[in-house]
Amino acid sequence: MKKIEEEKIRPETVFNKFLELSEQDAKKFFNKKKFHHINCPACGHDQIETKFTKHSFQYVECSECHSLYNSPRPSLEETFRYYSDSESASFWAKEVLHKTKEQRKNAIVTPNVKRIGDLLKDRTSGRHRIIDVGAATGVFLQEWKKVFEQAELIAIEPGPEGAQACREIGAQVAEGLIENVAGDLEGEGDIVTCFEVIEHVHDPVEFAKAIHKIVAPQGCAVVTGLGVEGFDIQLLWDKSRSIMPPYHLNFMSVKGIEKIFKNAGFDEVEVITPGRLDVEIVERAVERGEYELSNRFERLLMSKSEETKVAFQKFLAEHQMSSHVWAICKRNV
Repeated sequence: MKKIEEEKIRPETVFNKFLELSEQDAKKFFNKKKFHHINCPACGHDQIETKFTKHSFQYVECSECHSLYNSPRPSLEETFRYYSDSESASFWAKEVLHKTKEQRKNAIVTPNVKRIGDLLKDRTSGRHRIIDVGAATGVFLQEWKKVFEQAELIAIEPGPEGAQACREIGAQVAEGLIENVAGDLEGEGDIVTCFEVIEHVHDPVEFAKAIHKIVAPQGCAVVTGLGVEGFDIQLLWDKSRSIMPPYHLNFMSVKGIEKIFKNAGFDEVEVITPGRLDVEIVERAVERGEYELSNRFERLLMSKSEETKVAFQKFLAEHQMSSHVWAICKRNV
């Protein structure tokens, strides 16, 4: 398992500025009086326990599947407006994504192409249609085409600039949110991919149903996101930089992820956690003074050699204890 260096994909100085802007936006951008409560976005359970408030956003835990999520939360319209108009969203696109494009491609996108190709070998031989949901500028589809030359590319992307970039690489584009365009692509995707979107969405249930709708019979969806049971999330908790409202609202458990996609109609759901950053994220939080190692085991672990920490990260990945979660969802009919 090749190690990712967090600094290369999230440069510290730039990321700190983004966090600062996000905190300001979270407190000032929304009308909190219009927020509404929701049941668990994974299993629908209504029994919850309040865990903490961060930047004026409350996070609760489901007593049934133990997913962590924001409630009350802003409306879909307010959330969409935030991504279009907020200062932090603009900064993220211009100063983080754009300036680390090559590093992210090499560290994340290219390995994702190989992993998904290996997972779905029976679906990648010959011609196939692949739909990328939240395709941004189409980097994943572009890299996929280099390996699978006969693939037909379809991008679902709500941002006009990203949608145009996807057209320029030769992809068919559905410009809009998946919940609004899924009907036009029903049953079209032999393979559907969606990277790091589900933690952002206003209504994960409708999102999961829309993913199912666009998968072809005998097709498969690979959906990635952040999970609450990851090592770094569990240790850092409200101090985690991943729990960052209003961007990241949903942190589902493995059980919750299985439930939401099964309930959406998928016949088989497998959850894996191939993360590579949990231990490093905790180390860096300690170095910044954001987290103090609280017991003997934590101090012992972090004092061990790099080889030991790499082996521990591998253990986390293999036992569904990394915060980077993949759901491999198969539709039979």
